[in-house]
Amino acid sequence: MNKKLIPYALLVLALGTGGTMMAMSGKDAVSMAAQQKNTLLTADTVNVSFQGVGGRVKSIEVKEEQQVKKGDVLMTLDPVDLDLQIEKLKTDITQSDVKIKQAKEGLQNQSDKITASEKQGELDIQAAQAGESLLNQGTRVEDIQRQKLAVEAAQQSADAAQTGVETAKSNAEIAQKTVASRQQALDLAKVNYKRVQALYDAGASTKAELDNAKNQMDTAQVALDTARDQIEIANNQIKAAGKQAEIAKNGVEQQQTALEKMQAGATAEERQQARIKTEKAKEALTQTAQTRKDVKNSEYNVDLLVQQKQALAVQLKTLELQRGRMVLKATTDGKVTRVVPKLGEIVSTGATGAVIETNQLYYDIYVDEASLTKFKAGGNVTSHVVALDKDIQGTVRYITSAPQYTNMRMSRDKGLADISSFQVRVNVERTPELLPGMTVEVKTR
Repeated sequence: MNKKLIPYALLVLALGTGGTMMAMSGKDAVSMAAQQKNTLLTADTVNVSFQGVGGRVKSIEVKEEQQVKKGDVLMTLDPVDLDLQIEKLKTDITQSDVKIKQAKEGLQNQSDKITASEKQGELDIQAAQAGESLLNQGTRVEDIQRQKLAVEAAQQSADAAQTGVETAKSNAEIAQKTVASRQQALDLAKVNYKRVQALYDAGASTKAELDNAKNQMDTAQVALDTARDQIEIANNQIKAAGKQAEIAKNGVEQQQTALEKMQAGATAEERQQARIKTEKAKEALTQTAQTRKDVKNSEYNVDLLVQQKQALAVQLKTLELQRGRMVLKATTDGKVTRVVPKLGEIVSTGATGAVIETNQLYYDIYVDEASLTKFKAGGNVTSHVVALDKDIQGTVRYITSAPQYTNMRMSRDKGLADISSFQVRVNVERTPELLPGMTVEVKTR
């Protein structure tokens, strides 16, 4: 062998022997990389967005790099359109309460009148039967006096029934005027909606303005429907009151006729007529019972008004919820790192208003299967912050399979085999000296 090659051969032999010994003792570069991981401290961030609402930014209450607490107001949207809609719905609900009260009072009045008519009908039957008996037996002075009292009572019932008719007619006239007023309001709302639709199509109006015009048109339609229902209620009241007036009028005539017959005496034909009057009095009481059923059926109109009020209440609750969501608040403690929109800008529904860097720090490390046993969720991990030259404690948040690109591949005789990696996320308690971006060293073995 050439003597000049001997030093080179000895150098190669020394390097080979040293590398083998380092590999056997775990001091080679690959082993060292598996034993210690370098990573960066990172802070959790939260995108704070407008939930289900959009519009023009009215105010921005924070600046970037500003510390905030959970619940602090970050920014607000202009609520003027929603405020108008809410005020309109509150007015409509108040009007619904008044209409429901009036309808219930009307039904109660009719029920009271029917009760009075039923009592009067029973008296009429008794009077007719008494008259028939008197015709058959002859009339006594005290019976004639009693009949006079029956005539007076029947007349009072007739007067009360006629008053009910006049009241019902007055309610119907008011309802007719209300329908005309509501129709005008609906026509104006339709014209306004078409105008706003045209402006929106031309790009000169916002979606919120178009929705506001649509809500106004829908509200006007509901008001018109309610007014028409009031006409139907009033007409039913007129019919019921008319029946009561007719019944009461017939009662007066029957009582007066009976009195006259008692005073004049009765013939065979009059006795027959007395019998017929008794039957008519019974029929009148039957008609009164039918009128009560009609009033009972009219309660459906009150139920309809109540349902319409409930629908308005749901609309109001929805708008108030949207109104509250126009104030964007911090969902966690932390630092505002980004304010997305500018003052006066139009933001879309669900748009991000601000980004908050939370006070939670963490770092991720990727370990192989051999090192995985050292970590478990909730377990403690000691790491070293290079910039501070100090150790810190952390807690494993979770362990999961790492992305495919972090897996290592090595060659084998029969192909390629994977060495799977796992992602370990460790939470670190934040202190004033710990900052996102600092390098952290973690020993994995």
